[in-house]
Amino acid sequence: MKENSFFYKFEENVIAVGIIIMVVMETLNVVCRLLVPSLGGLPEELAVFAYTFVCFLCASYCTKKGENIIVDVLTMRYSKKIQNYLKIIQYIVDSVVSILFLYGSVLVVIATKSGGEVGVTGIPLWIIYTAPIFGFGLNLIRNIQNIIIETKSKNSIQPVEELVAE
Repeated sequence: MKENSFFYKFEENVIAVGIIIMVVMETLNVVCRLLVPSLGGLPEELAVFAYTFVCFLCASYCTKKGENIIVDVLTMRYSKKIQNYLKIIQYIVDSVVSILFLYGSVLVVIATKSGGEVGVTGIPLWIIYTAPIFGFGLNLIRNIQNIIIETKSKNSIQPVEELVAE
């Protein structure tokens, strides 16, 4: 995937906008609490919404960059071929977990939407509960991409030095 494509930089752009919204809303929240206490909860809730979306999108961003929490002290001793298989297994397990969280998130959104709950801003709360759907959905896509990449690299021709070392 090209580094200039929209989808490649999607997480970075949305995360950056979310962080800007968080900073602006928290600053506005302090000003509102001092000048207009009745409006104090509005910017705070918008900051929490932005924070929630940023957190869930960071999971897919970490998957894209290959910076998930992993302990590879033992696996580094294995050959590249075994390391590729282990990475594929890791991405498959992460994909299954993402699917489970996606399923649960959809159920929560449906229940919240049918309940009609709204926040201080008047924004329906089911909208904020879509954050895990976006986060885990993108994480699933990134895992599938990584599985394809690792599968291709496993099947690629290895240099003679690596074949002899195995």
